Amino acid sequence: MNNDKEVLFTNEALARFVAAQGRAVEKVVCHLWQNSSNKNDVVEIIDNVELHFGAGQKLCISCNFDGDGLDAIDYDYRAACRAIDKEFEGKIKIYSIDASGTTIWKEVIGKTLVVVAVTRSGEHYKADSVVLDFGEEKREIAIAPLDGLVIDYYEE
Repeated sequence: MNNDKEVLFTNEALARFVAAQGRAVEKVVCHLWQNSSNKNDVVEIIDNVELHFGAGQKLCISCNFDGDGLDAIDYDYRAACRAIDKEFEGKIKIYSIDASGTTIWKEVIGKTLVVVAVTRSGEHYKADSVVLDFGEEKREIAIAPLDGLVIDYYEE
């Protein structure tokens, strides 16, 4: 594997970020993968985070298909559950949790997503992390190899 390869956001992902800006967050949903193939060592990772806005609109931030960067996707939880169950015969499951009341997200509920900040690389944008700017509150979402999404408070 070439570790020097720069992973970039697609134009579609960037358009999804722009479309979400200026909208107030009503709910945050996290989808977790749970691998229970080894009963003594169950592993859970955050697969994606959905920010829900009014009128059924949402922004879903996930790892990309190759697992080496982030992406903004159109996610169908039920279809994903069926596909994972079929592929892994119940050893891996996806869980959906309303994370709106968790410590990391409760302060952004009702706030407007001002901007989704990404890192510029020449004329492109690196898919290594995003900063969700809600004015006085900011959250960073990054990806860690084998650990899924990492969500944290962001301070400049």
